[in-house]
Amino acid sequence: MARLRPLAHTAGVLTITTALLTAVFTSPASACSCVPSTEGERYQRAQHVFSGRVTAVETEQNDPSTVGDDRYRFRVEVQTEYKGDVPPAVDVLTSIHSGTCGITMSTGSDYLIFATGDSSDARVETNYCSGTRLAAGGPPVTTVPTSPTNSSTNSSSCTLSSPTTTTSTPSP
Repeated sequence: MARLRPLAHTAGVLTITTALLTAVFTSPASACSCVPSTEGERYQRAQHVFSGRVTAVETEQNDPSTVGDDRYRFRVEVQTEYKGDVPPAVDVLTSIHSGTCGITMSTGSDYLIFATGDSSDARVETNYCSGTRLAAGGPPVTTVPTSPTNSSTNSSSCTLSSPTTTTSTPSP
């Protein structure tokens, strides 16, 4: 009987380990990872920088067969334009999923928005790595530090591990 106790313990540990690994490796995984940058660098990368109040939020549901393509559409009443040209009311789009660098904003709150995209259709896009923040932090920093180690040489501020599903026994 005493010889079976270590075997039973080992079997229990293996069962629990197998269950945990199965749960981890069969679930969708994605991650948002931003390249470190200053607000001045994010300002330089953005096509549009403006402050505004979020007046409404809706969900845009896209292709149901594609994981992670649904987006929030925040209606923003523009207060101050710092860069670019946006209409007085603009829709700011972002992924619903934080793993794909999406953000959330609260209705009635003021934000400083760093965005990209053609604003002629009154729609721009933002994400976690763009630098969008509460407007209470003041106007944007527009200057880039002149240190030899600044990250302005990076062409992208956000890297994303796409959602994946693994069935064998991996995105800020």
